[in-house]
Amino acid sequence: MNLNTHFEDFPNEIFFEIFDYLNMFDIFTGFTSLNRRISSILQTIPLHVVITIDHSRRQIDFLSSHLTFHEHQVISINISDIIRDDSSIIRLLFNRHHFPNLKSCKLDSIESMTRLGNIIEQISSLSSLAILDIFQPDHDDLNENDNDELTRIVLTHKSSSLRSVKLRYPYHYLDISNYTSIGSYITLLDLRISGSSSTVSVHSVLRIFRLCHRIRNLCILLQDEERFEHKNVA
Repeated sequence: MNLNTHFEDFPNEIFFEIFDYLNMFDIFTGFTSLNRRISSILQTIPLHVVITIDHSRRQIDFLSSHLTFHEHQVISINISDIIRDDSSIIRLLFNRHHFPNLKSCKLDSIESMTRLGNIIEQISSLSSLAILDIFQPDHDDLNENDNDELTRIVLTHKSSSLRSVKLRYPYHYLDISNYTSIGSYITLLDLRISGSSSTVSVHSVLRIFRLCHRIRNLCILLQDEERFEHKNVA
């Protein structure tokens, strides 16, 4: 009697648990075309797309080739826009694919030539999206004039699913005071507000509170930056 248990003998529930700990690139690198049963499981599991600065364009193209058949399974995305041998990866993937069941989207280190306006419009229209996080390192800026428009698109979008918004890039607080309201279902808001010392202070951003009707967690980071000194923020 053979008492050895082989990997392919595991019940489906074990595979579901294993795959939930792996991102999409790792799953399809290690398990694609392994056997018919595994291929069938890969058609049904939720997928997580993770792209870091250490990835290469060859790996991105490999991932994209599988996304063609599995994009509807993607529930979370965490993308660095700049990889070790290319950039504008966010635009590349969102131009090629749609993610109708996306629940969490995190965009990181956006390349200066990447315009996010249309991408954010697409992301904000997703019916299941609950978490949107955009992080830009202090030493890099977004495409010129994208900052304020990008924030307006995200914060005024009337999505019923969006709950958490973190916009961690320099933004002019004065523009937000012109909004009539912030997305009514947002409960967590994290902003990084930048400007000159003459315009940015704790008192000057108190007006934001009147827009936060359902906010339960609010984080506002104020930055005094000389590069905003000569911009028209009125």
